[in-house]
Amino acid sequence: MTDTIDGLTAIIKRMESLTDRGKVSVMRSAIRTGLNAIGKQIRRDLDPKAKDAAKSVRSRFKAGRRKIIAKVGFGVGPRNKKRTDLTPRTAGRPGVGIGPNNVHWWISGTALRRNRYGSTGAMPAMQPGLARLAAVKAEVSMSSKMAKAAARQLEKEVAKLQRIK
Repeated sequence: MTDTIDGLTAIIKRMESLTDRGKVSVMRSAIRTGLNAIGKQIRRDLDPKAKDAAKSVRSRFKAGRRKIIAKVGFGVGPRNKKRTDLTPRTAGRPGVGIGPNNVHWWISGTALRRNRYGSTGAMPAMQPGLARLAAVKAEVSMSSKMAKAAARQLEKEVAKLQRIK
């Protein structure tokens, strides 16, 4: 049994006629969609005690001539501005809680820390490997979303070529 796709040869011909820039554009669209899917899964998997820090899940994508760098996670991407919505410290409670600027302590934990006054203690890892586990969970839906995004971008690139010709 065989399936045929009408116009497949025309699509292949158009894809071959795309410039390198057009091909990179299709690839970028697919990768960014995958990064977004992983980021959403990270936010869903984050412990409710640290939900305020979900705002700091960002992604970064950089494509050069020879390599692609794509990252998603906490502390990736542009830095957050100083937070003004934090509750003020109260007597006997020296910290301000887990927020976007220190969520990495919650995820990975810390070693024994010291300052000039003495030990400030250590924090055990509360959710080690969160990003890796979220990537595995998101993999099923991510591949279909990436394919759709690439197809959408390919249609845009083909439409540009048709306008030019």
